[in-house]
Amino acid sequence: MTQPQAETELSGKTAQVQEEIIHAALHSYERLPLFEVIMGRMAQALGPALRATLHKKVDVSLHAVDYLACGKALDQAPDPGLVAVVTARPWSGVLAVTLEPALLFAALEVMLGAPDEGEGSAETKPGSAVAAWQPRAFTSIEKRLGGTLVGLVMQEVAIAFAPIDEVTFETGPIESGPRDVLLAPAISGCVRVTFGINLDGRSGKLCLIVPHRTLDGLRATLSQPCASDQLGEDPGWSALLSQSLNDTPVTLTAILHEHMLQLAEVLDWRRGHVLDLGIDATQEVVVACSGKDMFRAAIGRRKNGAFALRVTAQLDEKEEEGAYGTGN
Repeated sequence: MTQPQAETELSGKTAQVQEEIIHAALHSYERLPLFEVIMGRMAQALGPALRATLHKKVDVSLHAVDYLACGKALDQAPDPGLVAVVTARPWSGVLAVTLEPALLFAALEVMLGAPDEGEGSAETKPGSAVAAWQPRAFTSIEKRLGGTLVGLVMQEVAIAFAPIDEVTFETGPIESGPRDVLLAPAISGCVRVTFGINLDGRSGKLCLIVPHRTLDGLRATLSQPCASDQLGEDPGWSALLSQSLNDTPVTLTAILHEHMLQLAEVLDWRRGHVLDLGIDATQEVVVACSGKDMFRAAIGRRKNGAFALRVTAQLDEKEEEGAYGTGN
């Protein structure tokens, strides 16, 4: 190779590298570390929320958080696939939620009461809606039920954002593909969050596409490094824990009376000995839970012959009372 040819080839490679550097600089989008933490927390809360609503086994995992051009994110959305445009208030911006057909029809089968078909993906189940589905526009019923699923997801997004800002989401138009969806200029940046959802053995992906312009009011906050525990209390997990505790079975013990006796007196007891406890029919009982006195109650009998208690006073920590008197 002659020297002029080598110089020409080197010059061409240099120009190519320069073009790649310029292209990367033009398409370099700011990362939002706090947003990623919020999405991770939301993924943890979404599974229990969907299980409580759909009454099926649901597993949710956060697959990826990507920063790319808004046009590219929509081009890579499933087509056909359900795309819902969501308005965020008071952010005065929009975002998109996309569902793969596999996930959409898995959710439809569950919502419409389809029987369990064992493990395996929806695509491989003979007779399932996905196996029989041919690419087409979604019907109004499919869009409506898909919008219900999107609404459940966006409720959890709002709860996840609660420590940062109060926001509500309103689901708007629902399309059968991304072609007619306009969120922001194609070259503007966005964040794409991909979740994997396994719904009773049927799996699919759900994506949030959030333009940077929608997050303009929170960009300064979301761009700060943050760990999950710095967000404070998670209201979603708090509500789930409270519900679980409220549904926990407990054993209550009703103590009619307690009487202090000397050991010598007890040793003198013989068959037929009568103990005078000094109580009458109006004697109240003390109800205890796990050894802690909770409240006093009047005892009575229902028409069916069962005994019943009517709470007359609640005992707090400063007023614990034994069945034989206060402070004993």
